[in-house]
Amino acid sequence: MTPQLAEKSESRSVEPRVVSEVPAPELSDRDLVALLRQRDGRGFDLAYARHAERIFGFLVRLARSRAVAEDLFQHTFLRLAERGPNLRADSDLRAWLFSVARNAFHSHARALAVAARAEPLFPLDEAGTGLESGLVLDELEAALARLATEDRELLLLIAVEGLSPREVAAMLGIDPVVLRKRLSRARTRLADALDTAQVLVRNSEVGR
Repeated sequence: MTPQLAEKSESRSVEPRVVSEVPAPELSDRDLVALLRQRDGRGFDLAYARHAERIFGFLVRLARSRAVAEDLFQHTFLRLAERGPNLRADSDLRAWLFSVARNAFHSHARALAVAARAEPLFPLDEAGTGLESGLVLDELEAALARLATEDRELLLLIAVEGLSPREVAAMLGIDPVVLRKRLSRARTRLADALDTAQVLVRNSEVGR
């Protein structure tokens, strides 16, 4: 479940309302952008209903901390409430939301790095490891946690969230060819991390 947005922007509350007039599946993301540009509250509510769960899951896995993810999640949808009316008509709403979420994470990480100097950015907490039960999922989560942030976010955006390499390349401001090379290296490192994670997780299971 995603956290409720309790904060308010200067112009309107960003806590989602129950929307029953227009079911989300009947409108495309382009339609939602049009509603946002018209300052129609349904645009925000339907965008939240459609994308909030995936954005929050992405942030939990990226930040490896539920508390951090909740703060970044609120930031992301506050930005949608504030900037939605200024989106371009041809904006890719899903990619825009993931980009805002990713940028918020990196801003937080930079601030934390300055404060903590050489300390690890995100010590793994309980909420960041066991999102679901099951040995295979435990192994995958453990392997992702062992990756560098840049590798983890690539794999989450493309393999988990389903964004295209071209969308992610545009988000990162790099050439698609460079993106494909980075993705290939990230997949190789994930495979290596999985080998290690399988041993660690199974050893922990035996010790319980």
